[in-house]
Amino acid sequence: MSRLLALSFLGLLATACAPRRPAEGAANEPRPDVVLEGARLRSFEGDKLVVSGTAARVLYRRAGGEVQATNVTVRLPPGQGTRSSPLPLEGGTEITAPNMDGSLASRQWVGTGGVVVRTGDGMVARTPKLTYDATVQRAHGEEGVTMKGPDYQMRADRFVLSAPDETFTFEGAVETVLGGATQ
Repeated sequence: MSRLLALSFLGLLATACAPRRPAEGAANEPRPDVVLEGARLRSFEGDKLVVSGTAARVLYRRAGGEVQATNVTVRLPPGQGTRSSPLPLEGGTEITAPNMDGSLASRQWVGTGGVVVRTGDGMVARTPKLTYDATVQRAHGEEGVTMKGPDYQMRADRFVLSAPDETFTFEGAVETVLGGATQ
């Protein structure tokens, strides 16, 4: 009897310790190696701070260097500007996104779910999706963008944001309303 009880207990223990099977229709993604809650980020090139930010939650997979984050805020410090722009924009640039996926290896990040870009001079841009390439400090979007500033509104099909020289380039159909922009 005790032998049967011991075998039954071992069988139950083995069943309880077996890895769970994913539910039908569930994504079959590997589990993260690291989960960070309330994460803060600071990235430097030498002594120069090139990006800082926060995320509510970060999932990291070592194998591919993949990162997934939620409720992300990224701050880019003021750049050098260009000859045709003020030097530099006040306060740099802030990018917020409900979701951000990226790769430490490629240094590319994709923000989704309604990305908002704010500059220190009062410009606010909104786009469904933004891709940022940290190697060249450039962001772009192919799904449209709307912008509002202190005295203008704009809509464009595509855009490119260069962080070092603090410029936006707009492509495709571009509509602009100057002076006295309304909400």
